[in-house]
Amino acid sequence: MRFFGLTTVIMVGSYALVADACGQTASPNGAADCSAYVSIPLPAEADKAIAPKTTPACTSYRSYRGIGRPVNYSEARACAWQERLAQQADLGQSQEEPTAWVVGGSLILADIYFNGAGVKRDIPLAMRFACESEEGMAMLALPEIAKLNGGFALAPTRVRRPFEFCDYATTTFTMNFCSEYKSEIEDDHRNRYYNSLKSSMTTEQRAAFEKLLAAQKAYIEAHASEVDQGGSIRVIRAIGSQSILQDLFHAEVVHFERKKWPVLSDKQITTADALLHDEYVKKLQELRTQAKDAIDQGAVTDGNLSRVEETWQAYRDAWFAFARLRYPGAATVVRAEITLDRYRLLKTIR
Repeated sequence: MRFFGLTTVIMVGSYALVADACGQTASPNGAADCSAYVSIPLPAEADKAIAPKTTPACTSYRSYRGIGRPVNYSEARACAWQERLAQQADLGQSQEEPTAWVVGGSLILADIYFNGAGVKRDIPLAMRFACESEEGMAMLALPEIAKLNGGFALAPTRVRRPFEFCDYATTTFTMNFCSEYKSEIEDDHRNRYYNSLKSSMTTEQRAAFEKLLAAQKAYIEAHASEVDQGGSIRVIRAIGSQSILQDLFHAEVVHFERKKWPVLSDKQITTADALLHDEYVKKLQELRTQAKDAIDQGAVTDGNLSRVEETWQAYRDAWFAFARLRYPGAATVVRAEITLDRYRLLKTIR
């Protein structure tokens, strides 16, 4: 995500460039802060939204991006107005939909109006919503928006993906929620691919694949506990590490479906289990010697590692069972590759 790379920006005069791109007048003093957007008028549909008494159960970001459902901009806006009012009333986070507490309401409205998703593009209005969500994020995005000056109006087909204000989150708090949002988008893309594969499988293969997906999910969820939990970016760190495993699984499924097998020698295949076992024992011994202070600050423990190893073993067995049905001639090499994946991961744990 781009917010990690954008650390220094020049904001003076950027509002004037954005306003020019939209045919609107900049504030008189050319202010480069959120005060320039407070008075931007809301659209008429804002008046139709009824203030909720409890946190809305809907999720605007899923309707906006089509996560687990078809894209529906009208539905996304209707939900986002409710979420915005809930945010302003400080109704609190929904335990059922925690991500929507931040990646919803004003933040999704900012994306919708910036990208012209089902509405007329209105960048100053989008900036108002972005400022409501997080001023630092809005200001960090402003110079990049200025670079796009004219790009949207003159050649919108050049925009390859939606503009995301989440890419410019500046606080750890918002970064954590935006990471969850990004992870959901990627999960949805992967799941669509897995569902498409099932149509080419026999009943037995499909049942084994379902078990593999369930085992993979359990393993990746457990993996968070063998990622260092220290510091304010622990959520981002865990999600990032889990995403690497999800991407690896997806890449291997794609390769195996294309009959692109791992290039392993007979020795690598026969010694993979022993290699992993030795690394696992070595890692357990290292973790058992950690200082109490390190453990108190969130360091990985030997107990965590042991629990994750058990879920990985179930994952490996599910892979092998599926491979014997789907790729019978390559099942052994697939099992060895999955084992070596775990070996490589263990070497990175500290």
